[in-house]
Amino acid sequence: MLQFLKGRKFKTFMIVICALLVGAVIAVATSDSSSPVTNAVGSLFSPAQKAASYIADNVRWFGKSFRSSGSYQNEIERLQQKIAEYENQLVEYNDMAQKIESYETMLGVKEENPDFSLERAHIIGTDSADMFTSLIIDKGSNDGVSVNDPAVYGNYVVGIVKKVHPSYSVVQSILNPDINISALDSKTRETAYVTTTAEYALKGSCLFSGLERTTAVSPGGLILTSGIGGIYPKGLIIGSVTEVCESGYDLSNYAVIEPGVNVKDLEDIFVITDFEGQGIEEIIE
Repeated sequence: MLQFLKGRKFKTFMIVICALLVGAVIAVATSDSSSPVTNAVGSLFSPAQKAASYIADNVRWFGKSFRSSGSYQNEIERLQQKIAEYENQLVEYNDMAQKIESYETMLGVKEENPDFSLERAHIIGTDSADMFTSLIIDKGSNDGVSVNDPAVYGNYVVGIVKKVHPSYSVVQSILNPDINISALDSKTRETAYVTTTAEYALKGSCLFSGLERTTAVSPGGLILTSGIGGIYPKGLIIGSVTEVCESGYDLSNYAVIEPGVNVKDLEDIFVITDFEGQGIEEIIE
């Protein structure tokens, strides 16, 4: 090894290296442009320089991201809180809009029927024991609600109160086969009664039963409460006729009725706690 270091080849190699370094220093000192040696050295070390620069940039980015991750998390939590506030406001707005719509609907009814005493009730559930859609409302005897009070939505019949508790009640809908409403056709003025069967109730329909075979009731006719019996006030809308059929049991006809409201879609209703003629049975001579 010592012999190699003293040899001519090693001395020549060292002279070349020194010359290259001196030339590079002179070139840098005297000119802004790159010398051949500088270019050569730059080309030699360029990949390493690029790799080092890339690593340095990513280390700086990682450090910056790491330092700001806490602030990002705080911002996310703040935005989530804002979203929750807006969602609560939207729920309150929708509830208020529903109340306004409901009151506007009933305002017209009240103006046309000043003798009505109305109690707004929210539907809080259905009676699971009744397959024909009995509604549970959040108003009871403490609010003046009584058994046999009619339940309506606007001018449309929903049903009748069948059970009353201090703070809630059960409303039997017009889709219950036990219901029986004295009614008339608004055009022909023919009177009969509205009820339904299990088969038709499951289809969402009622029946205008007890019509004569010569009936003039026809599809499109509007069926109203007649006021007979003192349970429902006169003139409320039950629904419209979709078809007229012959009874298979006697010589009468019946009309299939589509109710004016879908009781399954309702969220609130009004109970008529008092009206002129309530409880008084009208006698037809």
